[in-house]
Amino acid sequence: MESAAGTETMINGKKYLYFAGTGYFQLNTNKELLEAAAKATMKYGTGSSTSRSITGTNPLILEIEKKAAEYFGTEDAVYLPSGYLSNIAGMAALKELDLFDLVFIDEDSHYCNYEGAVLTGKPVVKFKNRNVADLKLKFEKSLRKGERPLIASDGLFPIWAKPAPLKDYLEIAEKYNGVLWIDDAHGVGIIGEKGRGTYEYLGLESERLFMGATLSKAFGAYGGVVPASFEFIEKIKTGSVVTGSSSPMNAAVAAGIKGLELVKNHPEMREKLWENAGYLKKGMKSLGISSDENCLPVVSFVAGNSSSMKKIHLELMDEGIYIQYADYRGSGNNGVLRIVVFSTHTKDQIDFLIEKLRKVLP
Repeated sequence: MESAAGTETMINGKKYLYFAGTGYFQLNTNKELLEAAAKATMKYGTGSSTSRSITGTNPLILEIEKKAAEYFGTEDAVYLPSGYLSNIAGMAALKELDLFDLVFIDEDSHYCNYEGAVLTGKPVVKFKNRNVADLKLKFEKSLRKGERPLIASDGLFPIWAKPAPLKDYLEIAEKYNGVLWIDDAHGVGIIGEKGRGTYEYLGLESERLFMGATLSKAFGAYGGVVPASFEFIEKIKTGSVVTGSSSPMNAAVAAGIKGLELVKNHPEMREKLWENAGYLKKGMKSLGISSDENCLPVVSFVAGNSSSMKKIHLELMDEGIYIQYADYRGSGNNGVLRIVVFSTHTKDQIDFLIEKLRKVLP
């Protein structure tokens, strides 16, 4: 990639109409966000060169944590150097608070979720993707009387853009005095009335619900965030992930502040994204490719085997279009072709994609 990612992106010296990545609002090129990042770097330098447990907390970090708590409607929040770390730090805090005895994790959960589960030192049991019946079966086999489960999952699985059945998971957690943790990297910013992610999208509220997320996708910035109660956030801030990490890059923090403000104050971006998602799915349906009729801006499909899909991918590149051929967790043995639409795509651009897909699909 030789340019900023957007609806048109330079890859290997050629400009493509770009339907990939996760920059749903293209805030990674937003002028206000870039100016905030540059101003913060000039004032505070690249970073503090120390951890937050010494002198690595500056006004920017305090502000982004306040903004994140306000955005998600929680008592407090913590900002971390990456979204990957938010899940590791969050599960460690759940362990420190002694809220579970073993972990049940969706087999297609993101790598950081699984690593976070393993690092707690508690037994880890995998269950089939989004499969409540299999989760209950694993409970019967592995959960002894009096033991409390931690159910861990992605909130929104990225390959097929399918939310986890979190309402069912919460009911199970409540029954066994357990808790639920999700990595909501792909849900925050784009779903829910206020863009608060999968819990809001599904209408769930409970003291048993916990989440980690990233600002590197919908918010156009970088870094992880965990919104929660004062008690829970204090456990993360005094834990090894925060005290043992260098303080984050100031440009990333300032960009995150501005990204949170823009997504919060401009719900029309989210509405445009949902509109584009519907328009894309209507066009894909005309090609015989159906997807869930919802506002999620992703359409994935299988066309033959991996060789035939790689061929389609390259033929689209010849036509000046870049979509993903994804061989990733949850994509199956052959991978999938995956299309992501942004709020900044025009209907003409989407029409052009459909026209070229019609030409190259078998």
